[in-house]
Amino acid sequence: MCMKIYSLFKILILSIFTNSFSYGSIEKADSLFYQKNYLESKKIYDSIFYVENQFSNSMLLKMSAIEESIGNYEKAIFYLEIFQKKDDKLKVKKKIKDIVLSKNLSGYDEDNKKTFIRFYEKYNGYLLIFLLIISCFIFIVNSIKFFKKRKAIFLIPFFYTSCALILIIINFKPLKEGIVFKENTFIMKEPSSGSDLYKILNKGDKISVSKDLEIWYEVIIMSEKRYVRKKNIRLIN
Repeated sequence: MCMKIYSLFKILILSIFTNSFSYGSIEKADSLFYQKNYLESKKIYDSIFYVENQFSNSMLLKMSAIEESIGNYEKAIFYLEIFQKKDDKLKVKKKIKDIVLSKNLSGYDEDNKKTFIRFYEKYNGYLLIFLLIISCFIFIVNSIKFFKKRKAIFLIPFFYTSCALILIIINFKPLKEGIVFKENTFIMKEPSSGSDLYKILNKGDKISVSKDLEIWYEVIIMSEKRYVRKKNIRLIN
């Protein structure tokens, strides 16, 4: 028991120091950015993002601006897409559209399905919590009625409906999206280098990813399953 408490305390202390280090690093990177020392600030931002797996919305916008200024438009749009997934903003959406049009990129067409998925990914956690609270409340009320030998009929249909919705939310996994990071990326008909070539994508194009297959991603193009090397794609998480 003492060892468990010690381990938890150690993890807590380490997390506090890690977070304080990150905030200090971000402040340093921001200072360099405002001094227009973009390459040095980029090194720190990259370390925070890729090594520590931490970022803020303002940091994403700065990283995007830096990458665009040095010609890495695929990275610029990648950071903007992550921003949009966390906090949808009209100005950022317009910026993405400007890059897409200027570079003639594909995969950015919006439809009702994509709009719904974006909405779902943003709010499904809140919906799940709401349904869990309601379900627990109904269960507790009916349990009390049962133990008091009363008929437990309080919102039973809604209880079953909410339970079904909870299962759907937990098990429903929307397609992920990825940005192509390599020019002339081959899309193959099968997950094999010897397979027939289906299509060539350009750097910055966006595609829907349905499955992780070790060194390949299964992607959906024109409602068909195709395959691309994982090293050529960066998932928008």
